Amino acid sequence: MKERFIHIVDLDVPYPANYGAAIDMYFRIKSLHALGVKIILHCFEYGRGKASRLNNYCEQVHYYPRKSIMEFPFRAEPYIVYSRENKELFDRLFADEYPVLLEGVHTCAPLMDERYKQKSFYVRMHNVESEYYEYLAKATGHPIKRYYYTTESERLKKFEKNLDRAKVLFSVSERDHTTLAAQFPNVEYLPPFIYNDVIDCKPGRGSYAIYHGNLGVEENRRAAKFLIHDVFPGLNVPLLIVGTKANTLTKSTKEYNIEFINSPTANDLKDLLQNAQIHVLPTFQPTGIKHKLLNSLFSGRYCVVNPPMVDGNGLAQFCHVAKDVDEMKKIISELFKKDFPQEEIERRKATLQNIYSNSNNAQKLADVIFGKD
Repeated sequence: MKERFIHIVDLDVPYPANYGAAIDMYFRIKSLHALGVKIILHCFEYGRGKASRLNNYCEQVHYYPRKSIMEFPFRAEPYIVYSRENKELFDRLFADEYPVLLEGVHTCAPLMDERYKQKSFYVRMHNVESEYYEYLAKATGHPIKRYYYTTESERLKKFEKNLDRAKVLFSVSERDHTTLAAQFPNVEYLPPFIYNDVIDCKPGRGSYAIYHGNLGVEENRRAAKFLIHDVFPGLNVPLLIVGTKANTLTKSTKEYNIEFINSPTANDLKDLLQNAQIHVLPTFQPTGIKHKLLNSLFSGRYCVVNPPMVDGNGLAQFCHVAKDVDEMKKIISELFKKDFPQEEIERRKATLQNIYSNSNNAQKLADVIFGKD
């Protein structure tokens, strides 16, 4: 078989794989490597540091600084794009004939280079970013942040028209696929690569409910505060709020049992997920796909969500969907007393393991980019 080389441009350093985009990027690299694909990795480093582990899966790893918004405060392009423009990166990409996988609209500045027709570019869409930033603007109460998110959304809407310069866009969810396919001719659905693609839930019963996520993200903070202030008061159910910057949230009342666990290790997080009775996962942004929900379905017991969490991703059949606060309280109270059956574990195995198989999805990606053998 002819050796297959590819440039991958990551919007961030993908290891450690401790948040959604990093998980998707890291396990895609690892899975493509397992297929024998030779990877030249380019990533932007702005706080996470260099990761020697990436050398295990890549022929070369290059790091680039991300520009500060203060360097070009009045650019017309979206900040998430122009902050990742880099001449050294461009020169490396255009120095050979290897295809390029751009991770997120964030890394799509090379599409604006006059040499773009010389290369085969593919884009892994992490969200429809203009929608995502529009929701962020609605979620924040901070006027400066709201202005930034609104402006970025408007700039992204204009910039996204240039995505037709890529050969294929890979959508991350069925909902995003529908949105993108209405605008662009070459869109392929590629489910996210995930931390653990083998169902390892435990039957029986746990002793607490859990919410997990990066609590430095506006969307997740809003969801956690919703649980703290609106859902769990009055429920006799212990709640763990787990994740990066969980310690920045505080209880508003001592009338119920709530605990914050900050930045657990991967093994500790897996134990917390497996031993919980209920995963309570509301969201107010029906964009992309939520890795926290996939982690819960693959490792946890009951999942209680609101409609935006399962909008257009086909996962509602494996969740208990609550339309409002009262219904969420009622479902949590009922499920806290019920054993989680082995039959439900088998049902998840029968469907989810095939759709979210990292090896299957890496093969699909390789077939699109390199052609089938």
